[in-house]
Amino acid sequence: MKGAIIGDIIGSTFKNIDLGDTDFQLFKPDSAYTDDTILTIATADSILNKKDYEQTLKEWVRAFPRAGYRPKFLEWALSDQSTPYISKGEGAARRISPIGFAAQSVEEALSEAEKSTRVTHNIPERIKAAKAVAATIYMCKHAGTKKEIKTFIGQAFDYDFSLKVEDWKQRKITPDSETSPVEPAFAAFMEASDYEEAIRLAIVIGGPSNTIASIAGALAEAYFKHIPKSITKRALSRITPEMQEILSVFEDKYLKFSEQEA
Repeated sequence: MKGAIIGDIIGSTFKNIDLGDTDFQLFKPDSAYTDDTILTIATADSILNKKDYEQTLKEWVRAFPRAGYRPKFLEWALSDQSTPYISKGEGAARRISPIGFAAQSVEEALSEAEKSTRVTHNIPERIKAAKAVAATIYMCKHAGTKKEIKTFIGQAFDYDFSLKVEDWKQRKITPDSETSPVEPAFAAFMEASDYEEAIRLAIVIGGPSNTIASIAGALAEAYFKHIPKSITKRALSRITPEMQEILSVFEDKYLKFSEQEA
């Protein structure tokens, strides 16, 4: 889960920037969490405390209303209206990682991902994306190989794993394009040999770098089971004590990976 949050924080200062290559400074003075982190924490809180996904999401948005949400989403989250919010964005896929880590089976990962996604993204393509991410995290956590993941996710969700990071980089993903950040995030994860490389590859793709890095970071944490302590320390010093508490309790319960100095 913290892999997603770290990816969001690092990626926050590189949105829609063409870096050229992966040789860049990971952290800048203004590196900060965005709405991706808030919604990920909300999902974890819901799982830990057996709370309704919608209720918990709205609680966290109301506590942190200036994290960069889309205006219409913020209006919905701050209101008491019971009608669902239907978004065409990737908010569900980027907040879904706690479900993949907490699930006891791939079937549970898929069903809970769909349940969470329907709250805000009740659209087949968005449900598919969230389920693909949650299922992959479950498989990674339980020692699934990249070959097994490509086979299962490719067949179940019709994802094309032939496209590489460089291919996605050339496509110039923009806020107005219809390209989902989920498949580019998969490409970064598949090409990486460790967590840091996954983040660097995700960000160099360009476009919504914090979202791509958040998704790739979650996959990489589950698969490599190691994030350098130096990266973790610098990133998580940027979140609040309330967020740190949820993150700590969640990871103690659902995953406990050893950390070493980079």
